[in-house]
Amino acid sequence: MAVAATYHYAHGTVSVCDDAYRGISPEEKKRREEHMWRAAYEIALGAQIKRQETEK
Repeated sequence: MAVAATYHYAHGTVSVCDDAYRGISPEEKKRREEHMWRAAYEIALGAQIKRQETEK
């Protein structure tokens, strides 16, 4: 297993291993990538909401 991609976000890092997408169709790979981006966006949005609530 080797790290194929690493994504850095404000509140964490996601490492994608080559076995995470080996043997899947390009459509499934795209679906998984979109899911990862949505999850990262939701985490960042939640962190922003918490920051705003503590600033009040």
